[in-house]
Amino acid sequence: MPHSLPPLHSLLATALTACAASLSAQDNLELGKMWTFEDPPLAYLEQEYGFKPTSEWLDAVRLASLRFGAGCSASFVSPRGLILTNHHCVRDDIANNQGAKDWVDDGFVASALADEVRLNGLTVQQLVGIEDITEAVNAGIAKGDDDRAVRETRQANQDRLLAARESASPDQRHQVVELFAGAVFRLYSYKVWDDVRLVCSPHLQTAHFGGDPDNFTYPRYGIDFAFCRAYENGEPADTRAHYFRWSEEGAQAGQLVFVTGNPGSTERLLTKAQMEHLRDAEYPITRQMIDNRLGIMRGLAQRDPGLRKALNTSMLSYENAQKAYGGMHEALLDDDFMARKARAEEAFQAKIQADEGLRQRFGDLWNRIAKVAKARTALEPKLRLQTPGGSKRLAKAVALVRGIQAEDATEVDVARQMSVQMNVLETQFFVDHLVRAQRFLPADDPYISAIAPGGDTREAMMRITVRSRIDDAGFVSELIRGGRAAVEASEDPTIAIARELVRLVDLNQEEDEALAAREAVLGAELGAALFAAYGKTVSPDATSTLRFSDGVVQGYPYNGTLAPWRTTFFGLYARNAEFENQFPFDLPEVWLERQAAVDMRKAVDFVCTNDSTGGNSGSPMVNQNRELVGLLFDGNIESLGNQFLFRDDVPRSVCVHTQAITESLRVVYRASRVLKELASGPAAAPRDAGAPVRRSF
Repeated sequence: MPHSLPPLHSLLATALTACAASLSAQDNLELGKMWTFEDPPLAYLEQEYGFKPTSEWLDAVRLASLRFGAGCSASFVSPRGLILTNHHCVRDDIANNQGAKDWVDDGFVASALADEVRLNGLTVQQLVGIEDITEAVNAGIAKGDDDRAVRETRQANQDRLLAARESASPDQRHQVVELFAGAVFRLYSYKVWDDVRLVCSPHLQTAHFGGDPDNFTYPRYGIDFAFCRAYENGEPADTRAHYFRWSEEGAQAGQLVFVTGNPGSTERLLTKAQMEHLRDAEYPITRQMIDNRLGIMRGLAQRDPGLRKALNTSMLSYENAQKAYGGMHEALLDDDFMARKARAEEAFQAKIQADEGLRQRFGDLWNRIAKVAKARTALEPKLRLQTPGGSKRLAKAVALVRGIQAEDATEVDVARQMSVQMNVLETQFFVDHLVRAQRFLPADDPYISAIAPGGDTREAMMRITVRSRIDDAGFVSELIRGGRAAVEASEDPTIAIARELVRLVDLNQEEDEALAAREAVLGAELGAALFAAYGKTVSPDATSTLRFSDGVVQGYPYNGTLAPWRTTFFGLYARNAEFENQFPFDLPEVWLERQAAVDMRKAVDFVCTNDSTGGNSGSPMVNQNRELVGLLFDGNIESLGNQFLFRDDVPRSVCVHTQAITESLRVVYRASRVLKELASGPAAAPRDAGAPVRRSF
């Protein structure tokens, strides 16, 4: 979001000391419950639940919680570095390390410690240090500085602080974290394990039972879990001091539970004008791209079974994105939803207008933000679609033109070596890009005129793929020797298009950077206004960093009936039978063979009112005693609107029950070694027995 402001550090100091007001029911901004560990809402928790966590409790929970890979969460669940996360969080890593095997589809159980498989490239991170650096980040900002200067000063200060910390603690990973849209800055430090090994994972169809039809729905029957292990110096990590004890009983109805994890991003501090920009410009373009690309991949996979395995995980990701963006966009298209946002914003503004000092500082803030949102809406189609669109030929031509025009020998050399060969998927994605550009850009747009005169997509492809010599090394060398004059005179179709593309991309990026600088300053100002009005009683937006959220295990009304707080194995096998074991409701053969031994009364999934979003996948669900009672893996479709406004009347977090994991390990996968380790106490350590065997089902 964001504008020029008085020195923010002095503004915040005044705001934070002047106000510690509670959030009243009339002023419910619906900002959610993604609390940071450094600012826990102790008074709220005590008032709401009669539970006030101690600093020891918070530290223990924080240290048992992990950031998993690039975008998920996890936790330690044993004294020897055993990690629990979702199968969908680790399946790409399994695919990249399984070789000729198919452990993603078939499942995997390491029968001995020596048989656990290293997942190269995967890391887990534990948050071990937190420091408030707000004042240091804002040092040197003068009252008259413009947006770009403010942004550059802050960035320079962040770079300096980060470099100093990296020099002082090179064995850790450090991150500057921006909270409340830049009103607060923290420096987080992480311990990192880069030797992570696969211990046990179920079949893909078990974890993803119900497939795309059941995604973002409830009742649900996905048993979406996987176990890995962190190693140090070739040995299992010693995590006796910080892990969650396993609860075989698991979550119970009405129970207070906490989810800890790394929610990716929410946008609850956005103004109504900014949400309208997403509704009218960004999401329509994004949704059509996802829909079209998913259709292309499905068509290719159906025609060529050999491509199915290669495209499988990508299609799953696109299916997930299709529902996620669809749900968020539908919320923004709902008049009642937007009316709720308007009421929340009016309450916020009324709080500002009621105080003369705050009115002078922030009174016109929403109008300034609205002007930026309007400019964003106009820029969005150009920014997203006036690009090479995935064409390697155009990308190479653009890089050549840019490098030659700038007389940048390094860039020219990189461009010279770029490949222009495209596979069938890339080619079809590019054709789709051209079609979508014609939909969202005006007919006389210079991009359309340059790349597809008259709107003829077939002719555009012929010019780029047949009539261009961009794949001719001799032509490229001749162009480079001729320099700028040769580029300007060239009639080669891709070079001609690239000349216009470079101009358009530069113009769009320049405007985008100016708007981003404006947004950054105005966003920090909005965060400062929030502090001034409400103090620390509100939760910051998600930032892919560690948070905890409180909630209750509870069902909800839906579809004219009631959704139960939990589902059971009775329901899993019934749904399989009702769909006659057909995809995506089929079960792996071993699950059918061992059905008689499964305790059908055991819980499979459950729902709770905890605040979560993407990035919380793999988050542990723990009770007041820090026992692990479930594993978060999704939200219901009604929760997608929580991206912008939090409510818990019907939105729910969807979790795997520990009973489901225990029963899967005991009956189906017969992973007794993992079960023993989960049951072990701090002094106990699992012992390996027998020859190393890797089992897949």
